[in-house]
Amino acid sequence: MMQNKLKRYERKWVFNSTNVLFIINALLRSKFLFNFQYEKRKVNSIYFDDQNYSSIRENLDGVSEKKKYRIRWYGVKNILTDPNFEIKSKKGFETKKTFLKIKELNNLSIIGYDNLEKIKDLINNKFKFRKIILPLLTTHYDREYFISNNGLVRATVDYNLQSKSLNYNKDANILKNYYSNITLEIKYNTNLDKYVRDNLKSISNRLSRNSKFVNSAVSEPFCYS
Repeated sequence: MMQNKLKRYERKWVFNSTNVLFIINALLRSKFLFNFQYEKRKVNSIYFDDQNYSSIRENLDGVSEKKKYRIRWYGVKNILTDPNFEIKSKKGFETKKTFLKIKELNNLSIIGYDNLEKIKDLINNKFKFRKIILPLLTTHYDREYFISNNGLVRATVDYNLQSKSLNYNKDANILKNYYSNITLEIKYNTNLDKYVRDNLKSISNRLSRNSKFVNSAVSEPFCYS
């Protein structure tokens, strides 16, 4: 059975910069008085879509209500370690996430056609989606975790982004680097929206709705087919 996480708002900024410390200092000195919450982790994901690339197109077209399908794990980038399958539903800034541990894929390498087929078959057989979904690309990045001084607001800073196409007609060993992209995300319960917006002026960068998924995907030719 898939587990649910509470609905929350997520506000995101994408910086064209390699200065991670500048962004971290902006958080620590903001009105939220953020502190480090956890140790840094390497975050890895496999993103799925159908043959019509419906999820990518929804993001590119700015559709308000959309879903993403992904496998997420932490640590070594090419080995699925204690992976979860996640369905992330989004309506505007409001986000809801459901997830299920996929024990059958634990310790499986993501390299190789046969392993990609195993991943695809297991996910589709387990969840019975209306359309077959395919593993299309991976993302890998470092993440720093923060929490506000009052414990009500969380933030993450993602950097050293890499992406690899899993398109079956392409060389899946080509890893692309997006080191000039840094993503800041503010996350909080929906009932705190006014409080957060009133205090966001201390973090004065333009809000972007682009996700790491779409930033990675739009550079791949399959998005336009």
